[in-house]
Amino acid sequence: MKKEIGHSSFKQTNWLMSSWADVFILFVPVWLLWVIFFSNASYFQSVELPVWAWVVFVLGIDVSHVWSSLFRTYLVKEDFQQHRKLLLLTPILALIASVLLLSFAMDWFWRVMAYVAVFHFIKQQFGFVALYKLKVGEVRKQIISDKKIIYLATVYPVLYWHFNSTAKFNWFVRNDFIPLYKLFPSQDMMLQFFQVMNVLYWGVIAFWLVFEIKAFVKKEKVSLGKILWVLTTALNWWFGIVYYNSDVIFSVSNVVAHGIPYIALIYYYNLKKEEIITKQSSSLKRKIKWVIALLVTILIAALIEEYFWDMFIYREHIAFFENIHPYRWDQLANEWGIIVGVAILALPQQVHYIIDGFIWKMNGKNQYLKPIFKSKDES
Repeated sequence: MKKEIGHSSFKQTNWLMSSWADVFILFVPVWLLWVIFFSNASYFQSVELPVWAWVVFVLGIDVSHVWSSLFRTYLVKEDFQQHRKLLLLTPILALIASVLLLSFAMDWFWRVMAYVAVFHFIKQQFGFVALYKLKVGEVRKQIISDKKIIYLATVYPVLYWHFNSTAKFNWFVRNDFIPLYKLFPSQDMMLQFFQVMNVLYWGVIAFWLVFEIKAFVKKEKVSLGKILWVLTTALNWWFGIVYYNSDVIFSVSNVVAHGIPYIALIYYYNLKKEEIITKQSSSLKRKIKWVIALLVTILIAALIEEYFWDMFIYREHIAFFENIHPYRWDQLANEWGIIVGVAILALPQQVHYIIDGFIWKMNGKNQYLKPIFKSKDES
C-alpha cells in the first residue's frame, strides 16, 4: 500500500533546512538581486564591477565559499580520515598538473580551469536538487527528469555563450571558452536559430513545471524547495548569459546563487552531524559560535588568498589591499615564477572542485548525509 504523507510531515520535507532558512538564505538573496537588475538593466549591462562589489561578491562570497570546504575535510578529523588519500593526493597531483599545463600554455591552463569550474557549478545545482529529492523521499517517475531540466537550464546558456560572438564576458580570462562561433560564417543565422531555441528552452521548463505543480498540489512527494531551486537556476543562467549578456549581472547573481547556499550547506551539515553524535539539539549559543567560526575562518582565508593573487599576479586592487597591509614583494615577472605562483594560488579552487565531487556522495565515506537529509517518512 502506498504510504501517505501527513500534512505536517509534507510541509517539513519541502525544505532542506527549514522553510525560513531555505527561503531567506538560499533564495531571497538571489531574488533581490534580480529585482535590482530588472529595475535598471541597461545600467548594469554597461557598468564595471566597483571595488566594494568585488570585495563583497568575489572575495566575500565566491572565494570564501571555496574555503568553507575545509569544514567538511581538512579541519574535521573524522572526515579527514574518511577521505585521507583523496585529501592528501589531490593538492599534490593538481599542483603537478597545473605546473605542466602552465609551462605548456597559460591560455590552456585557464581554459581547462574554466570548463572544470562550469562543470562544478552545474553539478552543484543538481546536487541541491538531489538533496531536496532525498529530503522529501521523491522516487516518482517523471516525463522529464529533474536532472535533465537542470542540465538544460545550465548547459544551454553555456552553449549559447560559446556560439555568441558578441559575448561581453569570460569565466576567468579573455577567450577561456573555445570560440565555437568561428565555425559558422553567418552570425545572423546563428542568432535566429537560438531565438527558436530560446522558445523551446522555456517551453520545456514550463512543461516540466506544470507536472511538478500538479504533483505538489496533489500532495505527492515533490519538494517546493526543489521547484524553486530549479526555476531560480534557470533565471540566473538564461537571463544573465543569454538575455542580458552581462558580466556584472551573471557574475554577481551566479556567485550569490552558488556561494551562499554552499556555505549554508556546510554549516547545516556540521550542526546536524554534531546533533546526531551528541543526540541533543544545539543551543542558540552553540549555533552562533559555529557560524561565527565558519564565517571568520573563510573570510580571513579568502582575504589572504586574494592578497597574494593581487600582490604577485594581478595588481588590480592595490588600493584596497594596501590599506590592510602594504605589499612587501614585487609583482612576479619571471616566467617560472609566474607559473609556480599561479599553480600554488589556484590550488584552493582546484582542490575544492575535485573533492566536492566526493564529499557529498551518498556512500559509506559520508555516512551522515542520509541521516541528515533523508525523508522523515523513511525513518
